[in-house]
Amino acid sequence: MLQPQNYPRFIGKALLLEPDPFVEMVDDDNPWIEGLFLCACIGVLVAVAQLVGSLLLTASLPPSEALLNLLLRTLRQGTFNGETLLEIERTLRSVWPLLLAYSGYDSVLFRLLTLATTPLGLIGQWLLFGLSSHLLARAAGGQGSLGQTLGAVALSNAPRLLYLLTFIPFVSVASVLIHVWGVLIAYRGLEVAHELPSGRAALVSVGSWLLLLLVSSIAAIAFGAMFIFAGGSL
Repeated sequence: MLQPQNYPRFIGKALLLEPDPFVEMVDDDNPWIEGLFLCACIGVLVAVAQLVGSLLLTASLPPSEALLNLLLRTLRQGTFNGETLLEIERTLRSVWPLLLAYSGYDSVLFRLLTLATTPLGLIGQWLLFGLSSHLLARAAGGQGSLGQTLGAVALSNAPRLLYLLTFIPFVSVASVLIHVWGVLIAYRGLEVAHELPSGRAALVSVGSWLLLLLVSSIAAIAFGAMFIFAGGSL
């Protein structure tokens, strides 16, 4: 079993796409348990960093109502005609609660909830990505087990540790970088876990990521629609 004190070395090698951590993960007695623990640790660390960053950011900004009034005053000074301006204001007021809920602005309770939802969401994404990767890899001729696949692709979440930088207010991390790096790590993991040729492993990792992106987009759209139809009461 892998020891938590070895995680920094383990993750560092995975970020550099070295095969050693994937071999260790695949050869572990319970690779999926190791993957679950790794994802949970990364999720908790990221959630804490984002919580601290959001609290510091909000402390440096005006209250949400004052910010909304400022935006409305700025719009009224523009070149919009009366009817267009009213429509823009109505739209902004209707989506404002959604924006506040998404960002956690002025809501300490919502931010505290992210301490649970962030790691749980990461684990859910890992399970979906791992399952789809396993099915595609086996269809492509792979030989690895589901547990080995889950353990190997768990390392694709290592780039998310860059989100730890978000504890600094106004600092952001490019999601594109995180996703591309994660796909490359997943490619290496699938190549090792299923003994796939490079081309097939690349197709499986990209295909699994596209499926995860599609499911996540549909879920986000559905949640946003429910929130708007409920009048922002969720």
